[in-house]
Amino acid sequence: MVDEVSAGLNPPRYVGGLVRAAVKSGAEIFEHTRVESVRRESSQGEPGWKITTSRGDLWASDVFVGTSGYTGRATPALQKKIIPIGSFIITTEILPEPLAHELSLRNRMIYDSKNYLYYYRLTPDRRMLFGGRAAFFPENDQTIRRSAEILRRGMIAVYPQLRDAKVEYVWGGTLDFAFDIMPHAGQIDGMYYAVGYAGHGVAMATYQGQKMAELIAGEKPENPFVGIPFPGAPLGLYDGRPWFLPIAGAWYKFLDWVS
Repeated sequence: MVDEVSAGLNPPRYVGGLVRAAVKSGAEIFEHTRVESVRRESSQGEPGWKITTSRGDLWASDVFVGTSGYTGRATPALQKKIIPIGSFIITTEILPEPLAHELSLRNRMIYDSKNYLYYYRLTPDRRMLFGGRAAFFPENDQTIRRSAEILRRGMIAVYPQLRDAKVEYVWGGTLDFAFDIMPHAGQIDGMYYAVGYAGHGVAMATYQGQKMAELIAGEKPENPFVGIPFPGAPLGLYDGRPWFLPIAGAWYKFLDWVS
């Protein structure tokens, strides 16, 4: 199936553009700073929040949580509703132009319809970029190494022509799924949030950033993801640590096999 209006972008450059725009508008950004706790605390009679971080304390009248797959113990109620899942990418060496043209005649963004899906495209310098849910667990050195070989086998299954192509780069990140595989936004424990993008965060998180900013500012924006039921795990059998991912991974692999 072809989506004629689909497109690709370079995510780090996009984030860099957002950062420059935010700083130009007066925002302060603190990198390499872990939020350790968020709790209600008034300041000079005004209700708000005390945020304890690895670099000191902050106070804010409103808190917005957009941590997605990196949601942690600082927001336990939200952590129990989010499943962190790793997503990984390999990139080949630069391919000869005839081979690159053969692999992707129209140079489109491509993905398949499996639960354990692959997504892939050519880079501007003619490398095959090939990604997927190779290992369900969040990224670390071990899952990235394992995923590189899994993805290489998947790439060769799709494109046997790349059997001898060298893989030069591999990386991974962690995205988030809600239990109903839907995005969710609104308020929880008095904090604003938007999470659950399930791998579609570049577009959806940008949209939610705008809509949630309008909501915090006191406007009433139309947002279909605010107010819909946000389910947790059945019987409360989840505390934010995804112990069931190997079982879920095996189940979805089975569904892909039978379909």
